[in-house]
Amino acid sequence: MKHIRFRKVDGRNKNDLTVVSALFDRNGNYLKGEEKILQMNWKDETLESQLASGVTVKTSFDVKPGKYRVRLIVRDAEGQSITAANSAVEIP
Repeated sequence: MKHIRFRKVDGRNKNDLTVVSALFDRNGNYLKGEEKILQMNWKDETLESQLASGVTVKTSFDVKPGKYRVRLIVRDAEGQSITAANSAVEIP
């Protein structure tokens, strides 16, 4: 959150984050995905709080037990920045 730029409009800090979550099987084959738009329209106090603590976005996929890879990609509208993270998960 600290690297995201905001546009000030009517005393509020604005930006939209596009969050894409994707699920892959153990061989790297795409299984499922979901896109969410997080519209931020925050007062200065809220922005300070969120910069300190971060933002939580939840996504869930119904899958059978096994090993998977989850990829999260986030892009912001104002700065046109993009970042990605990958994680391996095992569902018992």
